[in-house]
Amino acid sequence: MIEADAIVTRTEGLMSTPVDDEIVFLNPGTDSYVALDWIGRRIWEMLESPQRVGDLAAALAAEFDADVSVVGADVAAFLDELKREGMVHAVNPEDAR
Repeated sequence: MIEADAIVTRTEGLMSTPVDDEIVFLNPGTDSYVALDWIGRRIWEMLESPQRVGDLAAALAAEFDADVSVVGADVAAFLDELKREGMVHAVNPEDAR
């Protein structure tokens, strides 16, 4: 599981297009399509610049008036899925030194 202190960045080179409230990607690395719903799209937008997972969860919890611990667990699980798809990279701060 991606840790709350990890810094997450988007993988470059993914082709995407918005479709209604969703966003659809073609991942040339896996030759597959991935669609994100509106909340996934919001997280993707927030990852325009590298983000610490805990900061991302806190911002989403404030935006949606939700419990930060619940949002944090959901965000970490979602980012794990994106990582498995090769759409994001996560680096623990101590590994970056």
